[in-house]
Amino acid sequence: MKPILDLELLNTFSVVVEAGGFKEASGRLYRSQAAVSMQIKRLEEQLGHRLLERNNQGIKLTEPGKTLLGYIDRLLRLNNETLSALSLEPLQGPVHFGIPTDYAQTFLQQFIPRIRKTFPELVPRITCGRSRRLRELVGTGELDVAIVTGEPQYSPEKSLWSEALHWYGPAGFQAPGDEPLPVALLESDCALRDLAVSDLKRSGLETDPVLISSDMANLYSAVESGLALALLPESSVASSRVRPVQLNELPGQRSLTMNVVTASTLSPSFLEPLQDCMLAAARALIRQD
Repeated sequence: MKPILDLELLNTFSVVVEAGGFKEASGRLYRSQAAVSMQIKRLEEQLGHRLLERNNQGIKLTEPGKTLLGYIDRLLRLNNETLSALSLEPLQGPVHFGIPTDYAQTFLQQFIPRIRKTFPELVPRITCGRSRRLRELVGTGELDVAIVTGEPQYSPEKSLWSEALHWYGPAGFQAPGDEPLPVALLESDCALRDLAVSDLKRSGLETDPVLISSDMANLYSAVESGLALALLPESSVASSRVRPVQLNELPGQRSLTMNVVTASTLSPSFLEPLQDCMLAAARALIRQD
């Protein structure tokens, strides 16, 4: 008789792959690194295959690991659909979601089909905006659940995905010598703008903000055209004409984490399956990028 797959172990495996390592995954799963490692070992023993190889850069999927990853989203989604179908109180009616403006288009393409399939009676309502504004709306109950940029001043939150954050410039960029460094920045009251301004202040470089915009796509265009440098998440970069810049005064690669926050008005029984739909969409988005 073939073994029955443990969904908790499958979820742990998926988070480890997405996070790029055991240490990073342990924070998202609220487990110790040893516990996460043990779960992966149990899964490998159950399947009779080594799924991950560790190296100095992190982890690498084996061929059986790649095969398993291709099935995980479907398995977890079917689990959620089953729980929803058997629920005595199906999730129905309007549920208000907050999505960061810069991720809205690509995320919704992955999220809406999943949410409609898992919760056919749910009516999604979407508000797009900056993370801090979305947090405020969750706090007042105007939004039921929102994706927000992780910031250290907030209590631990469930992570949906992380990605590299760099200062980018046009390919072949050279520092302008004695001239001010041209930069593109997001508008105020934005976590990414605060990081960029803090980096520039600590660098001691003289800068010239040649573009200020509420849209990250405009910052990317400014970089691609050669107008400016900008602090951008890796998923926003879609051209070989844009490269991370190497300036001693500016920090190197960092990690940008996107979390999910929920209002007290949302029934706890629906919280986990909703978050799982969002997580599946996020994983597809990152793999797509």
